[in-house]
Amino acid sequence: MPPEGERFDYKVAVGEIAAKMCRLGTGDLAQLRRMEVGGPGCSAFWHLASAGGVIDAAPITPWMRIIKIMAILTPKGERAKGIPLHDDRYRLGGVLCDGGDPGWKDATRPFVSETRLARFLSQPPDHHGEALERIARALANRRVIDRGLNCADIAALLLFPESKTSAQALATSYYRRLDSALRTDKT
Repeated sequence: MPPEGERFDYKVAVGEIAAKMCRLGTGDLAQLRRMEVGGPGCSAFWHLASAGGVIDAAPITPWMRIIKIMAILTPKGERAKGIPLHDDRYRLGGVLCDGGDPGWKDATRPFVSETRLARFLSQPPDHHGEALERIARALANRRVIDRGLNCADIAALLLFPESKTSAQALATSYYRRLDSALRTDKT
Protein backbone atom coordinates (compact mmCIF):
# COMPACT_ATOMS: atom_id res chain seq x y z
CA MET A 1 0.00 0.00 0.00
CA PRO A 2 1.32 3.47 -0.79
CA PRO A 3 2.53 5.56 2.13
CA GLU A 4 0.01 8.02 3.57
CA GLY A 5 -0.55 11.00 1.28
CA GLU A 6 0.81 9.38 -1.90
CA ARG A 7 -1.49 8.59 -4.79
CA PHE A 8 -1.83 5.03 -5.97
CA ASP A 9 -0.09 4.55 -9.32
CA TYR A 10 -1.33 1.50 -11.19
CA LYS A 11 1.78 1.49 -13.40
CA VAL A 12 4.06 1.17 -10.38
CA ALA A 13 1.80 -1.57 -9.00
CA VAL A 14 2.00 -3.48 -12.30
CA GLY A 15 5.79 -3.26 -12.25
CA GLU A 16 5.99 -4.54 -8.68
CA ILE A 17 3.54 -7.37 -9.35
CA ALA A 18 5.39 -8.40 -12.52
CA ALA A 19 8.75 -8.48 -10.71
CA LYS A 20 7.33 -10.66 -7.94
CA MET A 21 5.43 -12.86 -10.40
CA CYS A 22 8.64 -13.80 -12.21
CA ARG A 23 9.92 -15.27 -8.94
CA LEU A 24 6.86 -17.45 -8.31
CA GLY A 25 7.02 -21.20 -8.59
CA THR A 26 5.26 -23.12 -11.32
CA GLY A 27 2.48 -24.26 -8.96
CA ASP A 28 1.58 -20.70 -7.96
CA LEU A 29 1.62 -19.57 -11.59
CA ALA A 30 -0.64 -22.47 -12.56
CA GLN A 31 -3.09 -21.45 -9.83
CA LEU A 32 -3.09 -17.87 -11.11
CA ARG A 33 -3.71 -19.03 -14.69
CA ARG A 34 -6.71 -21.11 -13.57
CA MET A 35 -8.05 -18.55 -11.10
CA GLU A 36 -11.72 -17.65 -11.48
CA VAL A 37 -12.03 -13.89 -11.93
CA GLY A 38 -14.55 -12.59 -9.40
CA GLY A 39 -14.10 -15.68 -7.23
CA PRO A 40 -12.24 -15.96 -3.94
CA GLY A 41 -8.79 -15.85 -5.56
CA CYS A 42 -5.82 -18.04 -4.71
CA SER A 43 -3.11 -17.32 -2.15
CA ALA A 44 -0.60 -16.30 -4.86
CA PHE A 45 -3.06 -13.65 -6.09
CA TRP A 46 -3.52 -12.19 -2.62
CA HIS A 47 0.23 -12.07 -2.01
CA LEU A 48 0.77 -10.26 -5.33
CA ALA A 49 -2.16 -7.91 -4.75
CA SER A 50 -0.83 -7.03 -1.32
CA ALA A 51 2.73 -6.52 -2.59
CA GLY A 52 1.49 -4.26 -5.38
CA GLY A 53 -0.71 -2.24 -3.02
CA VAL A 54 -3.89 -2.92 -4.96
CA ILE A 55 -5.90 -4.40 -2.08
CA ASP A 56 -6.97 -1.01 -0.73
CA ALA A 57 -6.40 1.13 -3.79
CA ALA A 58 -8.83 -0.24 -6.34
CA PRO A 59 -11.66 -2.71 -6.91
CA ILE A 60 -10.20 -6.22 -6.76
CA THR A 61 -12.03 -7.90 -9.67
CA PRO A 62 -10.24 -6.01 -12.47
CA TRP A 63 -6.93 -6.74 -10.74
CA MET A 64 -7.79 -10.44 -10.66
CA ARG A 65 -8.10 -10.37 -14.44
CA ILE A 66 -4.92 -8.30 -14.86
CA ILE A 67 -2.86 -10.63 -12.69
CA LYS A 68 -4.36 -13.71 -14.37
CA ILE A 69 -3.41 -12.35 -17.81
CA MET A 70 0.08 -11.51 -16.57
CA ALA A 71 0.41 -15.08 -15.25
CA ILE A 72 -0.69 -16.44 -18.63
CA LEU A 73 2.00 -14.33 -20.31
CA THR A 74 4.69 -15.48 -17.86
CA PRO A 75 6.70 -18.27 -19.53
CA LYS A 76 5.96 -21.76 -18.25
CA GLY A 77 8.66 -23.95 -16.77
CA GLU A 78 12.19 -22.76 -16.07
CA ARG A 79 12.53 -19.00 -16.59
CA ALA A 80 15.76 -17.19 -17.33
CA LYS A 81 16.85 -14.65 -14.75
CA GLY A 82 16.82 -11.01 -15.76
CA ILE A 83 14.10 -11.29 -18.42
CA PRO A 84 11.21 -9.12 -17.27
CA LEU A 85 7.54 -9.81 -17.80
CA HIS A 86 6.78 -6.08 -17.77
CA ASP A 87 8.79 -3.79 -20.03
CA ASP A 88 7.22 -0.42 -20.75
CA ARG A 89 9.19 -0.04 -24.00
CA TYR A 90 7.13 -2.72 -25.77
CA ARG A 91 3.58 -1.45 -25.97
CA LEU A 92 0.73 -3.96 -26.03
CA GLY A 93 -0.53 -2.80 -29.42
CA GLY A 94 2.87 -3.38 -31.01
CA VAL A 95 3.07 -6.84 -29.47
CA LEU A 96 -0.42 -7.64 -30.75
CA CYS A 97 0.83 -6.70 -34.20
CA ASP A 98 4.16 -8.54 -34.21
CA GLY A 99 3.26 -11.36 -31.83
CA GLY A 100 6.12 -10.42 -29.54
CA ASP A 101 8.73 -11.16 -32.19
CA PRO A 102 11.18 -8.25 -32.52
CA GLY A 103 12.32 -9.58 -35.92
CA TRP A 104 8.79 -9.66 -37.38
CA LYS A 105 8.50 -7.99 -40.78
CA ASP A 106 5.54 -9.65 -42.53
CA ALA A 107 3.04 -6.78 -42.62
CA THR A 108 0.54 -8.98 -44.47
CA ARG A 109 0.24 -11.29 -41.46
CA PRO A 110 0.06 -9.45 -38.14
CA PHE A 111 -0.47 -11.64 -35.07
CA VAL A 112 -3.86 -10.02 -34.42
CA SER A 113 -5.43 -9.02 -37.72
CA GLU A 114 -6.69 -5.49 -38.26
CA THR A 115 -10.23 -6.89 -38.40
CA ARG A 116 -9.84 -8.67 -35.07
CA LEU A 117 -8.32 -5.56 -33.50
CA ALA A 118 -11.23 -3.45 -34.77
CA ARG A 119 -13.71 -5.98 -33.34
CA PHE A 120 -11.90 -5.91 -30.00
CA LEU A 121 -11.90 -2.11 -29.85
CA SER A 122 -15.59 -1.89 -30.77
CA GLN A 123 -16.71 -4.39 -28.11
CA PRO A 124 -18.43 -3.13 -25.01
CA PRO A 125 -15.72 -2.41 -22.41
CA ASP A 126 -16.98 -5.15 -20.07
CA HIS A 127 -16.02 -7.76 -22.72
CA HIS A 128 -12.39 -6.64 -22.98
CA GLY A 129 -11.22 -8.81 -20.08
CA GLU A 130 -12.28 -12.13 -21.59
CA ALA A 131 -11.04 -11.10 -25.03
CA LEU A 132 -7.65 -10.02 -23.65
CA GLU A 133 -7.38 -13.32 -21.81
CA ARG A 134 -7.97 -15.27 -25.05
CA ILE A 135 -5.42 -13.13 -26.89
CA ALA A 136 -2.92 -13.59 -24.03
CA ARG A 137 -3.25 -17.39 -24.26
CA ALA A 138 -2.51 -17.30 -27.98
CA LEU A 139 0.31 -14.80 -27.48
CA ALA A 140 1.89 -16.90 -24.71
CA ASN A 141 2.34 -19.76 -27.17
CA ARG A 142 4.04 -17.57 -29.76
CA ARG A 143 5.79 -14.68 -28.03
CA VAL A 144 9.56 -14.51 -27.94
CA ILE A 145 10.22 -14.87 -24.22
CA ASP A 146 13.45 -12.92 -24.03
CA ARG A 147 11.62 -9.62 -23.91
CA GLY A 148 8.72 -8.32 -21.88
CA LEU A 149 5.72 -6.26 -22.82
CA ASN A 150 3.96 -3.28 -21.33
CA CYS A 151 1.60 -4.92 -18.84
CA ALA A 152 0.42 -1.45 -17.74
CA ASP A 153 -1.38 -1.24 -21.11
CA ILE A 154 -3.37 -4.34 -20.13
CA ALA A 155 -4.14 -2.80 -16.75
CA ALA A 156 -5.27 0.49 -18.29
CA LEU A 157 -7.75 -1.27 -20.59
CA LEU A 158 -9.27 -3.15 -17.66
CA LEU A 159 -9.08 -0.52 -14.93
CA PHE A 160 -10.44 2.33 -17.07
CA PRO A 161 -12.86 0.55 -19.41
CA GLU A 162 -14.68 3.71 -20.48
CA SER A 163 -11.48 5.58 -21.31
CA LYS A 164 -10.95 6.22 -24.99
CA THR A 165 -7.28 7.00 -24.29
CA SER A 166 -6.39 3.36 -23.52
CA ALA A 167 -8.04 2.10 -26.70
CA GLN A 168 -6.41 4.84 -28.76
CA ALA A 169 -2.99 4.04 -27.28
CA LEU A 170 -3.49 0.37 -28.20
CA ALA A 171 -4.42 1.24 -31.78
CA THR A 172 -1.60 3.79 -32.06
CA SER A 173 1.11 1.33 -31.06
CA TYR A 174 -0.42 -1.43 -33.23
CA TYR A 175 -0.49 0.71 -36.37
CA ARG A 176 2.91 2.24 -35.66
CA ARG A 177 4.38 -1.29 -35.61
CA LEU A 178 2.39 -2.35 -38.68
CA ASP A 179 3.45 0.76 -40.58
CA SER A 180 7.12 0.18 -39.75
CA ALA A 181 6.83 -3.35 -41.21
CA LEU A 182 5.12 -1.97 -44.33
CA ARG A 183 7.94 0.53 -44.84
CA THR A 184 10.51 -2.26 -44.38
CA ASP A 185 8.68 -4.34 -47.03
CA LYS A 186 8.82 -1.46 -49.51
CA THR A 187 12.55 -0.96 -49.09
